[in-house]
This record gives sequence, structure tokens and C-alpha cells, in this order.
Amino acid sequence: MEKFVKVHVMHTGDLKYDRALAFKELDVIPPVNQRGEEYQELVPVSSYLIEHPNGRIVVDAGWHEDIRTQPKEHFGEDLYQFIEYRLPEGSSVREQLASKNISPQDLEAVVMTHLDEDHISGLQLLSGAKRFLVSEPEWKNVAGYKEKWYKGISFEAFELESIPFGPYKLGKDLFGDGLVYLVFTPGHTAGHVSVLARVENGWLLLVSDAGYAERSWKDLILPGNTVDEQDALKSLQWVQQFAQKTDCVAAIANHDPSVRPGSY
Repeated sequence: MEKFVKVHVMHTGDLKYDRALAFKELDVIPPVNQRGEEYQELVPVSSYLIEHPNGRIVVDAGWHEDIRTQPKEHFGEDLYQFIEYRLPEGSSVREQLASKNISPQDLEAVVMTHLDEDHISGLQLLSGAKRFLVSEPEWKNVAGYKEKWYKGISFEAFELESIPFGPYKLGKDLFGDGLVYLVFTPGHTAGHVSVLARVENGWLLLVSDAGYAERSWKDLILPGNTVDEQDALKSLQWVQQFAQKTDCVAAIANHDPSVRPGSY
């Protein structure tokens, strides 16, 4: 019998920002609400639970529960002023796992697609997981100034290997069985990865922030923030091509408001 994984989409908070953050249209991205309401986007902050035959994996960590009581201390002044945020009771990654009777100690691995704050804020809520993984290029380029977010967490910075997928065909076959690939999709950040999971009916592509919504890859609209526009475009073009494959059941972005919590 063919093996596959199950993927659960969790919304671990909300985020409001100027749309130029998601869809490149300005050289300088304004803070939330500086422009009119028609320029603002309210989007989910997503995490994913993958049930693999060898164990459970969480991809990205969403917002930390601290933002409910001490947001300025948690975010820092600059980020606190730049966005709006919300974390309803019961919606943190820890709380949602607990509702499924899963503790961090039950997790085989936590994978960070990249180290932006809306992906690593809740990282310490998963302390106790067996492994924490991030790509070596991401670790090398940004870990030095993100230390407050992963204090007490021991990361494995994995080297990129040859895989069958992605714009550069680099990444990591997480368990060596072809069921979960960490696909190198740089451009938004230097070491950004998307996650490709073999679910029951085909491939599910967790795009992360290579594109912020389906129209990002349909119309090849880069994220507002990129470290390399050529890499970002090449990554989006690969997402566009993969999403059109007959065996791709869905390609979903982390912050697409049209994507609802559910299972694949």
C-alpha cells in the first residue's frame, strides 16, 4: 500500500499590514493603517501539523501567547508599530496541539520555513520537541540577530541536498522516504524553504512566503520584502509550474485569507 502523510492547516493568529508587504508595489512599505483601509490586508498566520508514519512534524510556529498580554515587549518597538496582530484564545500552536492531545514532546521535528517573526514568534511554545530544523543558508544569514526568538532552542541548520523538486532542485528529504521534502525556494529570504508533502490524493505544496496568496504565483507578483528579486521570481515561477501539475492537490500560502483551516 502506498504511503502518504496527513497535513492539518492551523491558523495560529491574525496579522494586519499594508498590502505592499505582500504584493510588491512600493520601494518603501508603510506601516499598517498609514494608507487608507483599501490598502490594508487582514490575513492568517499559519502553522501546519504533518502526521508522518515516523512521527509528527510542525511547520512554523505562529504567534506566541505573550502577544496577548505584553505585545510591545515581545515584538519590540519597531514591529509593534508596523503591524496589527491578534491571537484568539485557543488558537496558539501549543493550544491547538493540546486540543488534539499532542504535546511538544510528541513532536519528531519542528521545521521553520524561514526566520521571519510571524513564523518564529511562537517557537518557544514548542520547546521539548525532538528536533528543530532550519536551512543552513537561512541560519547563516539571519540567525545572528533573531536570537531572542529562539532562546533555549537548539537548531539543526541542515545543508541543502539534491532533491527532485524546486527551482534549484535543492533542499532536504526530511525522512529519506520521499514523503516530505523541504524545498529550497529563496528570494523572500536567503534560506527560505517551502514544504512539499505527499498526501493521499497527490502533492500538497506549503508555499510559505515565497508568495503571499494564490495570485502571487498566478500573476508572478513578488513579496514586498525580498533579499534577491531574481531568486524570488525563480521561486515563484517554480510554484506556478508545480501548482499546475495534475498531481498537485493544492498550493497554499501561509498568509492567504482564502485558505481555511482543514486537513489534506
